[in-house]
Amino acid sequence: MRSLWFLLLLCLQHAEPSIRSTGSSHEVPPLLNQMNMNSPLESGLGSKEEEAWLGMLFSQLSPKVKEMGTRVLNSRVEPLVQGTMSALNFGKAFKFTRINLGDVKPKLTNIRTNDARADSNRLSLDFDLVYIGDGDIQVRILGTNSGVRNVKISGRGRVILSPTMSQLPFVGGIQFLFITKPEIDFQFDGLAKIADLPVIKTKIKEDLLKDLKEQAVYPNRVTIPLSWTADPQLVWQPQMTGILAVKLSSVKSLPRRGGVRRMFGQDKADVYGILGVGAKEYSTSIVKNTQQATWDQWFEFPLEWLEGHMVEINMYDQDSSSADEFLGYAAIDVKNLIQTAHFLTTPTKGSLGGAQPPSRQDDQPLQSRLIKAKLQAVPGRKSKYNHIGGDIEVEMAWQPLLTIPGPTSDRLFPGATAAVLTVFVYSANNLAQFTGGMRFPAGHLPSPQATITIANYTHNSNAYRNTQQPSFNFGETVTLLHDWTTATLVISVRDTEKGGSFGSQRIPLSSLVGKDKVKTILPLLPANPSQTVTFSAKIRFPSSPSSASSSSSSSNLNRQSNRG
Repeated sequence: MRSLWFLLLLCLQHAEPSIRSTGSSHEVPPLLNQMNMNSPLESGLGSKEEEAWLGMLFSQLSPKVKEMGTRVLNSRVEPLVQGTMSALNFGKAFKFTRINLGDVKPKLTNIRTNDARADSNRLSLDFDLVYIGDGDIQVRILGTNSGVRNVKISGRGRVILSPTMSQLPFVGGIQFLFITKPEIDFQFDGLAKIADLPVIKTKIKEDLLKDLKEQAVYPNRVTIPLSWTADPQLVWQPQMTGILAVKLSSVKSLPRRGGVRRMFGQDKADVYGILGVGAKEYSTSIVKNTQQATWDQWFEFPLEWLEGHMVEINMYDQDSSSADEFLGYAAIDVKNLIQTAHFLTTPTKGSLGGAQPPSRQDDQPLQSRLIKAKLQAVPGRKSKYNHIGGDIEVEMAWQPLLTIPGPTSDRLFPGATAAVLTVFVYSANNLAQFTGGMRFPAGHLPSPQATITIANYTHNSNAYRNTQQPSFNFGETVTLLHDWTTATLVISVRDTEKGGSFGSQRIPLSSLVGKDKVKTILPLLPANPSQTVTFSAKIRFPSSPSSASSSSSSSNLNRQSNRG
């Protein structure tokens, strides 16, 4: 614990000037001025001290966070809300006229440092975050000048320090993300209270949450690089270690509706569940008019590590004439396999089918376990049901990712994922010639963009203007089906201004088995070997250590036999 907080403080002291929170590059941030022999760092930190020190960390970052927040409101939130209003036939009836985010810092509680794997070069801590803004935000909405008040954002947050280093600043970067879906709320003042009408406000909140999930909810994150000597892949890209499989086995004791529906025997729910880890969610099939249901659908979630993550289950009653009705919420701690309360509610204890397992490492598989949990109401979530409650049973299994594929019979659950591909494109160099031998017009500097393609999946980097030496620093983690052996990874680079291609590299996925490519430099054009792309790529397989070891030994014996 002590080393983690010390690293957090040093990160601020030795951050690049562009992301420093205060002063010039020669000044010491006030947070570090408070370090002395009587500091809590010297004797370890209790929960109060943890909250205080993490709060001071956020205080130091606050000026940059507010600057970024203002930019996000103008560049992302305003057009997003305009699109929402237009979709509701109100036109683009929304614009920020004043943005002052105020001085209130987030309230941080329930702080926990996660156990680091022996082979890991990352540190992380989780916390409940509640922000209730005191800002002065003025808008023009529906032709009326008004204010936005009582802005609230809350969720379970995580800070990751990656990678750890042996020289200053000791970590390569800071990543921030929500590991559960956050809650957002706000109100409009004055005549613009019409925008608080459920149909408008619900649509705005849905779109805001969707955008936030794509930016900062696991596996997505906000990253602040601190060192130009650290491996950018470890600074920017999640490093998956296994696949969590989840099945919502059953629900029972759901509530019934009253009124006219009961008279016609339609007072029971058309029930379905949404299971999620962070931003990734899956929905079960719908079971009609029932208080209990069973499912046999397994869903997969690649994870960096088990510690701190929760599977969130939201149950709904499908309604064809209006919004689906909320039936209850439950969250399961995937490390300890017990129910945990929503951070806005009072704690509720679930139970494990059988004895609770001892603490285990992420590189060890977990056979399917059954967890029982109670459905809870969540503050702020409305429902036409007078009572929220019910019981669910959830099965979970964990399969580590290993370098060698094992037999299909080794799988601990009937999952679709046969392999996980991780690709990271660092840079391209000496971009001077398009395919076909065409060179640039005189004085032209390209705006390159890199593209990763696997079968029908394509992902583009940002475009970087006016450079022949772009640093892309972007990557993808892709889950693959059983036909992965015939697939090819294609990394290509093009000029977004002229539309010309600088060439590509094609890597058969089968060539990556047991042979990671690490910061590999290859030519984009065979005719121009100095025009290159730098990348890393690896493929991993959900398997058990014993079977992977057996497969590796068998492969070695076969190679020795062939040489003989």
